[in-house]
Amino acid sequence: MKVRLVRPSWHVSEPTAETNEGLGLLDGVWREATNLFMIHRELRKGMGKPEPLGIQAFLNDVISQKFLDAGWAGDQGRFIKGRTWFRITFRHQMSLGSDFYDAIRLPKAEDIEQCVILAADDDFLKVITPRDWRSLCSFSKLSAQMSQMEGSFSPPLFIGELKPLSELSPKVHGVIYGSRLR
Repeated sequence: MKVRLVRPSWHVSEPTAETNEGLGLLDGVWREATNLFMIHRELRKGMGKPEPLGIQAFLNDVISQKFLDAGWAGDQGRFIKGRTWFRITFRHQMSLGSDFYDAIRLPKAEDIEQCVILAADDDFLKVITPRDWRSLCSFSKLSAQMSQMEGSFSPPLFIGELKPLSELSPKVHGVIYGSRLR
């Protein structure tokens, strides 16, 4: 996945080495998740069961495995390495406040130097979960929430916009971006 990192006006530090590492771990995640989705789809289809529609569970699994394999601690889209906290969210928008609360609380409570919250843009969410995309945390919602914090709180925070980047095989591309979105 491609990440566009955004620094709020109050945060002057550069990304930590762990932030850069975490961003790098997202390379190839979209391709791996879509391939897993396709395998699961074919298995369910072969058993006469309904095919899956959403890809977010596969994204979560691939992201967790990549972060854990790289020595990060955590699960469910929340990871810590050194003094850097990462939140990669595909959850319901109601959880957005708790993600920001963690970003405000963790620097003092757990000596976190830098917090990063990442969410997909609306177009990417439509592909990840065609039925539910409107109710999930999106980068636009994340950005709006961050702008409301201006002057109230100043956590060491970056936010980021996730977009698909990986090259998909023609068959996978046809299914992922084809009739499943209609």
